[in-house]
Amino acid sequence: MGALVLLLLVVVAGVVPDLCPALLGIAAHPPDLFLALAAYLSLRGSGYAAVPWSIGLGVAKDSMSLDPLGTHAFVLGAVSLLLVRDRSGETPARGLLRAGAVSLAALFGHVLAVLRSVPVSREGFSLAGLLAGFPSALWTGLLTWPLFALLDRTRALDGLAGRARGLSS
Repeated sequence: MGALVLLLLVVVAGVVPDLCPALLGIAAHPPDLFLALAAYLSLRGSGYAAVPWSIGLGVAKDSMSLDPLGTHAFVLGAVSLLLVRDRSGETPARGLLRAGAVSLAALFGHVLAVLRSVPVSREGFSLAGLLAGFPSALWTGLLTWPLFALLDRTRALDGLAGRARGLSS
C-alpha cells in the first residue's frame, strides 16, 4: 500500500510546479514535493530504510527534469542521509518543528543541487541561483504541512520508512 501511495505522490509532485498559483510568488519558486517526501520519510522513519526510497524519488525527479541523470538522486539521497537516525522508540517530529526541518532540508538540497550542476551549466556558479532556494524552501516547509498531517494520520508511508505499522505512532 505504501509504494502505491508514494507512486501517486510522485505523480502529484511532478505536476505541482505547473499548478502553483502566482499568488505571493509561489509559481516562481514552487515547493519541492520530491524533497519534502524524502525528508518526511527520513524524519518519520527509523534507521536507513528511507534512503533507498529517497534515491528512487530523486531518480523520478531526474526523469521529469532536464537536469543530468543522477543529480536529484544524489541530492535526495544526501538529504535523507543527513536527516536519518534511529528513531525506533521516539515519537516523530510534528508541526512547526517538522516544517522547519523540511525547510532547512529543502535549502540544503537546493545548495547541493546548485553545486552539483556547476560543472554542466554554462553560466557556472551564481549567487542568484543559490539565493533562489530560500523562497522555495519556505514554500516547501509551509505548503507540505497539511499533506504530512494527513500522511501521519493514515500512516500510509510508515512501512516504507522502516517504522512498524501498528497502534503506536
